[in-house]
Amino acid sequence: MRLWLFVGSYYLKYCLIILMALEFFFIGIDSLQYADKFPDAANLILLFFVYDGLYALNYTLPISLLLGLVLFYIAFIRSNQYSALLAIGYSIKQILQPMLAINLFFIAVFIGLNATPFVYMQEKAEQIIYKDSSSNMSENLLVKYNDDYVYFGKINPLLQSAQNVKIFTLTNNELSAVAQANHAVFEHKYWVLHDATTALLPTPLALGPQGLRLENSALLKTLKGFHPKVLDTIYQNKPAVSIADALRSLRVLYRQHGDTKKVRAFLYVSIFLPFFVPLTAILIARYTPNLARYENLALLSLKFIILSLILWGLFFALGKFSIAGLFYPELGIVLPFGLLCGLALHHYRKLDTRL
Repeated sequence: MRLWLFVGSYYLKYCLIILMALEFFFIGIDSLQYADKFPDAANLILLFFVYDGLYALNYTLPISLLLGLVLFYIAFIRSNQYSALLAIGYSIKQILQPMLAINLFFIAVFIGLNATPFVYMQEKAEQIIYKDSSSNMSENLLVKYNDDYVYFGKINPLLQSAQNVKIFTLTNNELSAVAQANHAVFEHKYWVLHDATTALLPTPLALGPQGLRLENSALLKTLKGFHPKVLDTIYQNKPAVSIADALRSLRVLYRQHGDTKKVRAFLYVSIFLPFFVPLTAILIARYTPNLARYENLALLSLKFIILSLILWGLFFALGKFSIAGLFYPELGIVLPFGLLCGLALHHYRKLDTRL
């Protein structure tokens, strides 16, 4: 327990320093970019900083965990604390375990946040800057949901509202009803059409019986479970959806026999890729010398930093390419992740042996 507290506190200190530096850098760059578009209200500016900082965690947290590990090893080797811990009987695995546990904890929290509206922070920040929601609008979408074909003239998944909505309902492969409204909102798992007009067609079509009937409804509830973010996942090239919304999209696509490649890629990126951090940490621990005289520490730290950035950039790029449809997600994400996992586990078994 003393080792965990000793190593964990030092590691967390370095991670926090790097995380705060990267967060301020990220927010500073975005502030310069939007400086001439800031709103006049101080509370909105503060909200922008909060949203932008939370969005930046997607990039700064993994890098901070890895660079904090590099700084920890370099500082401990230079001060001979690392060799002292090894000399009194602690193994390399025992020294690494507190840092792996901290990595896994933060990654679990990060994945949990990705299942919540946390992933929409960029959209919220941009909404403050541009003072409207037009940047989040998707236009002219025609989708199939169960037995309905749904047309959205404009839809804002973030605000969960739509304009110029038309719903074509089929019964036994024949058009049986058409509902339309100028405005609709998603509330309590239903789309609610305001001032809707519904045209009911007789099925089957035949001469003699009553023909077309028109009905007007102040509020019409329909399309149960068809979440607006489903459309973001399926149709946008750069989706920003939570894991929960992606799972809803996957369920809809499976039901409609649609292409699930993009949704699968997004889920792999959100769930699996953050674990490259502890896997890379194992590689760093494997090639860390016991004494300062065995390596040029400045050059060694540069190598570790380059390794961390290359692996992070590689998995980030593969994730984006897979989401864009350039690779099958199993080949672009799962296979490289599996290779890294196998390599890291192989090195973990040999941590306490000499190179």
